[in-house]
Amino acid sequence: MRFFLAFLMLFAFSVAGAKEYFFVEINGVISGYTEKYIEESLKKASSAEGVLVLKLDTPGGILDSTRKIVQLILESETPVVTFVSPQGARAGSAGTFITLASHYAAMAEGSNIGAAHPVNITGQNIEGELGKKIENDTVAFMRSIAEKRGRNLDISVQMVTNSLSLTSQEALEADIIDTVVNSDDGLVALLSEKYGEQTARTYLEPTVLQKVAFFLSDPNVLMLMLFIGIGAVFLEFKMPGTFVFAGIGICAILLFLMGINIIPVNWLGLLLIFAGFALMVAEVFIPSFGLLTLGAVVALGFGMYLLFSREGNVGISVSLGMIAGVLAAVLLVVGLLGRLIVKDFLSKPATGAEGMIGEAGTVMSWNGSSGKVFVHGEIWNAESGSSFEKNDKVKIAEIKGMVIKVERAE
Repeated sequence: MRFFLAFLMLFAFSVAGAKEYFFVEINGVISGYTEKYIEESLKKASSAEGVLVLKLDTPGGILDSTRKIVQLILESETPVVTFVSPQGARAGSAGTFITLASHYAAMAEGSNIGAAHPVNITGQNIEGELGKKIENDTVAFMRSIAEKRGRNLDISVQMVTNSLSLTSQEALEADIIDTVVNSDDGLVALLSEKYGEQTARTYLEPTVLQKVAFFLSDPNVLMLMLFIGIGAVFLEFKMPGTFVFAGIGICAILLFLMGINIIPVNWLGLLLIFAGFALMVAEVFIPSFGLLTLGAVVALGFGMYLLFSREGNVGISVSLGMIAGVLAAVLLVVGLLGRLIVKDFLSKPATGAEGMIGEAGTVMSWNGSSGKVFVHGEIWNAESGSSFEKNDKVKIAEIKGMVIKVERAE
């Protein structure tokens, strides 16, 4: 009987300690939509008295949204685990605050964390009193998180003040995270010892609207939408009537406008991009021997670099590969247009009177140094230093008013 009661108590204890694990993937920029997604996921995990696991891979995000996510995690009685995964992922800038705020932090091998220093609208350190104020505020935010979770205070602060970045192994040795593990199964095995055995594992999926928002929160995607929109509208003006390019351009620009409501933009960067396109168009009409094109490339390059660099955006930027690719495409298009313009300039006119130079005609009558020549279904008055007979073949050498000068055709 005692053995049976002990078995029942052990069974009840094991069931009480069992947990359902809810996994959520957080990829890309941290935004307001990310905050809502995590909040909804945390509610589901709380209602099931389970554990929420955030699989994180982010370059950074909006600081205001990051603060709200950190508040959700710090106030949550439901365990929140951040897993910087897969291998090669990163918890950059805003992701650093989320990882350190979690009840349990794990990273996969090859991942990294850190570089959480605030910047100004040009992507550089903020100078002067304003810079000190913003940096001190961000440092205090990081210190409060580190103190709450018992993380390495000195290293945590250096991630803000010195943009320190650590590998997974360095973060583990510095007491920034709790473990290094490479798989969901391996993580659950470790968590089971802390929070209870796994009874079920649920992978939560975002709604369609959230998926669209996450897609548009990628700076590289927004950059492509802007260039596709401008390019398509330009093609519609060059080839009007089909409305295909107009439709594509309008859709791309609308998606870009939706995106900049998710990630705020630096209007100086956007102005530089439009200035770059204006210089490209001017190059077509104003011969500048490449100076306008050079100005366009510089304006576009700096515009793309600065487009998402503004206060409140942490670690958000267009990749250097995307910038280089776009500039290469611009130079290719300008080069092709320039070649066509030069070719057209060097070719002889195909229409009008000047287009007749070099054409062959037939002598209808000739007297001395002048006569009548039949060319392109028309009879022209002709002059020449040579003498011709009727039906001789001649070639037009010059046109003066309504008189053509001809020479013997070879």
